[in-house]
This record gives sequence, C-alpha cells and structure tokens, in this order.
Amino acid sequence: MKKQIDLVMFDLDGTLAATGRDLANSVNYIRSALRLDPLDDKLVYSHVGRGVEHLLRMSLPENSQDRFKEIMELFLKHYAEHLLDTTALYPHVRETLEYFEKKKRVVVSNKLHRLTVPILRGLGIEACFDAVLGGDSAAEKKPHPGALNRVLADFRIEPARGLIVGDGDADIEAGRGAGVHTCGVTYGLGRKEELVAARPDYLIDDLSELEKYFY
Repeated sequence: MKKQIDLVMFDLDGTLAATGRDLANSVNYIRSALRLDPLDDKLVYSHVGRGVEHLLRMSLPENSQDRFKEIMELFLKHYAEHLLDTTALYPHVRETLEYFEKKKRVVVSNKLHRLTVPILRGLGIEACFDAVLGGDSAAEKKPHPGALNRVLADFRIEPARGLIVGDGDADIEAGRGAGVHTCGVTYGLGRKEELVAARPDYLIDDLSELEKYFY
C-alpha cells in the first residue's frame, strides 16, 4: 500500500546528480599539486557524502594535514570552476520531481550550500525545490538529523509524513534520527553494502520507483 507524504528530502551527490567524476578530478588535481599519484575514481566516490572536509582528509596522506586549510581552499576554488564539467542528472530525476510537484521538495546535502545551488541551477532543477540546505546550513551535517529536523519544523510537517532519499548510510541515519521514512538508492556513489547495512525502510534501483511506494 502506498504511503501518503507531504515532504520529500533529497540528497544531491549520488542521488539526484552524478557528481563523482568532477569531485574525483578536483581531488586528483590537488594530489597532483602535492606530487602524489592519482586515486582511482571509485575510491574517491566512496568518500563522498559526509562533506568536503571528510572527502579531502580521506583522500590525502597524514603528512598533508598541517596544510589542510590551504589545501581545502585550493580544492574549493578548483571544484567551483568545474562543478558541471561532467555532472549530470540521473535517469528519471525530472519525472520524479514532477510526480511530487504538489509536495514540499527539499534538497538536504552535505555539500556546501554555495556549491549545491549552482549545480541545481546548472542542471535546470533549482526551481523544483522549496528549500535547499547545504552542509553549512545547519550546525551539524548528516548523519546528524539536525538539518532534517529544521526542514520539518520550517514546513510544519510531522515526521511520519516526511521522506528522505539518499545513496549513503549518512542519509539513512539522519532520516531515522528525524523519524521520517528512509529510502536508499543503489545507483549512487555510496557503497551498496554500507547502504544496505544502514537498513533503509525502502531500497530502490531507480528514482522513479518512489512512485510505487509514495503519493
């Protein structure tokens, strides 16, 4: 039986948009500047989802941490200039957003807000959302439920009528903490085994499958 909801919260990286290649290119740009060998794209993808600081710390050796602020600034500058080189929407994103057009639709990403909005705009879907929260929009990033709780409060929606959709365990943990329905997508950047281990309420292989479970 389909569940009625009033709010759908979407992760960005690995859920709405395939951002991995551009992120990996910027990580390897930094590694090249530090005279380090490039990392395999898939290894970089596995570090995406918990914010840029986590991504960089996991992608660089320990001896680079004393220059971390400088390295972060260089990474952000490069990535901001290459946000949409290869980034594209996943299949059926537009159709799914249209299906939920009478609901509140919100992006809750751990990516910085100033990077999230240009991606949504560049992909032509910014206007689909009632709000966009980045990793710096709340005191804590996912998996902390703070950003989700803020959205629920702002729109005065009961958790039982809310849903979060994401490709990582951080999305599922945040959703569980906020008391909303949780749905994992298997096509994204996150490791499927970690996503499954997080035990989402629903697990789908294509975003359009949301239509089977929610209205």
